[in-house]
Amino acid sequence: MGVMAVSLAKPLKDLLLASNLGLNKNHPLAGWNILTILYHDGSNREPITLDYLTQRYNAEYLDSDNDEQPISDNVLKAVLTVLSDQAKLIEAASRKIRARTQNGAYHVRTSYVYRITSSGIEYVKMMQRVLDAESTITANTNRIQEYCDLVVKLSKADISTRDTALFNDFQNMVSAYDDVMNGMHKLDDDLNELANDIAFNHGGAAAKHLQSMVYDKAIPAFNMMLTQGPRIKAMAYGDSFADHVARSQQGSDDLDTASAVQDKAKLLTRFNRTKDYVNRQLAKLALSVDPSTSAIDSSLDSLYLVFQTILEAVQVLSQEYEHVRSQAVDVKALTAQIDQLLTRYQTLTVYTNLPRHLPADRDTEDPEDLLDASTMGPVTYTPTVTTREVATAADNPKIAEDHYQDTAEQAALAEFQQLVMQTADHGVVDADLNFETTAARDEVLRLYAATGYSSYASFAPFGRPVRQVTALTDTGPIALHCQNETFKAILPSGFTIDFV
Repeated sequence: MGVMAVSLAKPLKDLLLASNLGLNKNHPLAGWNILTILYHDGSNREPITLDYLTQRYNAEYLDSDNDEQPISDNVLKAVLTVLSDQAKLIEAASRKIRARTQNGAYHVRTSYVYRITSSGIEYVKMMQRVLDAESTITANTNRIQEYCDLVVKLSKADISTRDTALFNDFQNMVSAYDDVMNGMHKLDDDLNELANDIAFNHGGAAAKHLQSMVYDKAIPAFNMMLTQGPRIKAMAYGDSFADHVARSQQGSDDLDTASAVQDKAKLLTRFNRTKDYVNRQLAKLALSVDPSTSAIDSSLDSLYLVFQTILEAVQVLSQEYEHVRSQAVDVKALTAQIDQLLTRYQTLTVYTNLPRHLPADRDTEDPEDLLDASTMGPVTYTPTVTTREVATAADNPKIAEDHYQDTAEQAALAEFQQLVMQTADHGVVDADLNFETTAARDEVLRLYAATGYSSYASFAPFGRPVRQVTALTDTGPIALHCQNETFKAILPSGFTIDFV
């Protein structure tokens, strides 16, 4: 059975395609440096225009380690276009600004002013979290309990949208879920690695300890998350929960400037965007607890998929633990054998440098027996003489003459043009016709069939597209005869044809 691929949303695809943040080979860090400038200098009173970015970039952010040259306005414009239009990490707005002239005076002009978006801020922060992930991603039962408590809290009917508490709780639940799943994936990978290592190194005590940890902590924690599946699905498939969360974001304690000035258009855009975000997150959570095969194959964080791999690791640990328990070593007998060996270790002969041998090339009774390697001798090879043949111009084939005979299709085309075509683009069939080629006669028959169509895409006599075919109802039946044939083809009427 094939495995479905995890789908890639278009906004995420656009961001990944623009992940080089500028797509400029001469300035590979330009996008990142622009985000840094906008994030760091965004609180300045001076508007951040293209001129400001160019001067600031060339003065402070050139990559001296790679001998980066100063960036030009045109190149920076292309980088800013990728950041704004494709990656959606910055925004550009036309605004009136006060610009200082060379003589020190100010004048008002209209210019594009750039600012970093919330997505851009998260991108800058996220990169540092990626570097620290090895230390920050852990699997612990307290975080799982926090996630379950938040799911229970949000699933209650008496949720209030007066303030941002509901939105904050939803954000904390999503954050806890992401932390839990990251930790579970890490636990999954670590268990597979440890189980394989223990299976080869025969660590019975470690296998028992890991098995106990998985059974006593990991599996109960998974069961806790699975029990929240009905609540997650109720929120995901409900009609009002996403509306409540989006409305809560704009509660009484919201510090967004749009709420202060009552910018209804911006508030509505923010509401719809938040609602879509909530629906996407709930769909992701609902897919992770869906036990169907299609959901397991298409979900990035399917609980059942991770749980299955952990169970397989537990099975390996159990087999190894049982294998170690089933083995018994007679320590006294082993000690006696070692003592006996040590009494004559000086008489043992160990070859430090065995000669080359290939037992499969020798005529021996048992080619798999390598104990005779010291007496077999090396393999000898006999070189063979080969003659290299060099091709010359005399070996080239003769070039055929460029002479083409008129084919039957060319003859049919010529006859069609003679009997049917009146101009280069217009042809008429309004009287009986006698043909010498069957190909020309057959094309006329097919063209009459086009009188019953309004689209002529399928009709192209001799490869030429047709624009229109019109029947002539006053001509009466038209006979088409081809030489050397005793029958005639009768058309109900004549027709005209116009070519493109």
